[in-house]
Amino acid sequence: MKQTLLAVWCGLTLVCGLTALAQNSDSLNIAADQADSMNKLDMLVGKAQKRLEYIMTNLNDLTDGDDKNNSFDKFKDNLDDLHSIRDDIKDRVEKVRDLQGKRIAAWTKEVSGMSDKNMRKLTNDQIDKAKANFDALDKQMRDLGGDANDLTALLEDLKKYFASSFSADSVNAAKNQIEGAKKSAREMVSSADALRDAIAKSKKEVKGTVNQ
Repeated sequence: MKQTLLAVWCGLTLVCGLTALAQNSDSLNIAADQADSMNKLDMLVGKAQKRLEYIMTNLNDLTDGDDKNNSFDKFKDNLDDLHSIRDDIKDRVEKVRDLQGKRIAAWTKEVSGMSDKNMRKLTNDQIDKAKANFDALDKQMRDLGGDANDLTALLEDLKKYFASSFSADSVNAAKNQIEGAKKSAREMVSSADALRDAIAKSKKEVKGTVNQ
């Protein structure tokens, strides 16, 4: 009986020790912050998608000659909202990148304190994998950001064009540009879906390091 109690006590002591170690790990604490920041980024991208869908509806109404619901005014409002959301996304992306750098730096520092070379190698392999996974996500974010710049520039040009000349004739004259903007917006929504999937995967991997 005493041996059983001793084994249980030793087990509990080991678990508590590992838990305390994890709580004191800078890299794990930063990983938790990064996962939370990724979750906020995902929500912002979802808001941008919804705003693009509203804009496509506005453009459809304009090309259909249906402005009884003030489609142009709604288009301007939604475009302004999209600009605001994009600013928030840019700030959040920079936050995620900053936390990635800090997490890797803290993780690398922790590895340097390991005395067993095999454990150092195993951990360095994990770090390399984490770097590669984030680099792939970062490229996806940068590519989508570039496409978003092109699309918002075109939408902004349409807004300026209609602000100076809004009539059935001017709408008809700009149909090609409107259709191009709608096509780009649809592609953007689809690309944003792919990015959100990648963010979710990356967030799961980052959270996995916290839960280990």
